[in-house]
Amino acid sequence: MARVTCLLFAMISAAILLASPVNAESAVMLDEMDSLSSTDLGLNGATVDPSGRWVLAYGEESILKMMSALDPSIQVPMPVMGEVSLSDADYHPGGLTALVVGEDGTVLRYASDDHSVTDAAGNEDFGGESLTAVAWNQGGSWAYIGSENGSIWRMRASSDGGAEAQLLEGLGTGSSITEIECHSDVLLCVVGTTYDGIAIIDRDHAIHWIGGGIYPWNGLVCPSTMDVCVLTSGNAIATVGLDSSSAPSSSVSISEISGAGGVFTGIERQTEDRSMVLLTPFSLVEHDARINASFPWLENSDVVEFDSTVSGERVMFTWATDRDSGWVLTDRGTILSFHPIPEDSWADGLLGLIVMIAFPLVILGVVLSIPMSMSPKISHWVTMKIGSEEEKEFSKRDSRRRRRTRK
Repeated sequence: MARVTCLLFAMISAAILLASPVNAESAVMLDEMDSLSSTDLGLNGATVDPSGRWVLAYGEESILKMMSALDPSIQVPMPVMGEVSLSDADYHPGGLTALVVGEDGTVLRYASDDHSVTDAAGNEDFGGESLTAVAWNQGGSWAYIGSENGSIWRMRASSDGGAEAQLLEGLGTGSSITEIECHSDVLLCVVGTTYDGIAIIDRDHAIHWIGGGIYPWNGLVCPSTMDVCVLTSGNAIATVGLDSSSAPSSSVSISEISGAGGVFTGIERQTEDRSMVLLTPFSLVEHDARINASFPWLENSDVVEFDSTVSGERVMFTWATDRDSGWVLTDRGTILSFHPIPEDSWADGLLGLIVMIAFPLVILGVVLSIPMSMSPKISHWVTMKIGSEEEKEFSKRDSRRRRRTRK
């Protein structure tokens, strides 16, 4: 009896293995693809308005593109102001305007009511420096603007219709300001640089340097559900623990990620405490700030299989349309949608039928064959069938990580 039971158990195990979909470590698949232009746009990034409805992209030769977050094929014509390279943008918390910064001290103001673009400040307000980063503080009373030379200003509109810009004290040694991000709940802002490290700007506009000086930081997000901000650099991820009562006491924890399949070039919000790390060559890694862990999301091999030409483009921005779905924007202006890989419904149904018929015959074998039941693939299948949503999500991540390790 034991011999027959083990044989039946082995057959069921084989059926489970055969029914499992064969794919790479990607948790999602690419689907729709379109382009914002027939020519290379040279985009440098994008930002989503506070309502989550519109995406404002910016790039070389003062290019600005406005598109619907749900359907990027819906676009709004935008004026061109000059021929400079635009490097960063941020919406005011109220969502009615956005600041866009770039070369030669350029600061533009976009107004959402009529989609107009005007000069928000004069070049002389920033000494003609190339501006590289901008972020509004939590209340929208001041915008912080960083430059290629390491300067940081706070700026707001003046009563005469111009701009009031004040240079902050406590600056670094002159390395480029690559990122500025202000937390939506904690009254602190985080600054990333090329070699001066990471700094905190407190509510009194004072700068506090807290570490991370050996890394050139190139991406920064501050999840609204946690008192942390996350930065990327090369193959490293830094988590900044924000101390609202004492900004200098904020901490930095840095982890180097091995086997990511590329170099980190930035990070963008997905949902709540989850973010998408951008890599070159074209791929994505999911980072969960809640558990400070990273997981494969979209593998370059799957991008190559989808479209070999697009796989050579650089990911500049991503945004979410649902928890595990969204859009990718490249430097050339290509937009691609991603969503979870559909389950193999017919295989699941067949497998369920096999288990229902054979279960009464193998229950004793299951009890006597505990070591066999500990197979990771069988454990994964069972979890996906009867586990909680959190258990299912962790099992998916763990399965992708095991496949990567075997490679």
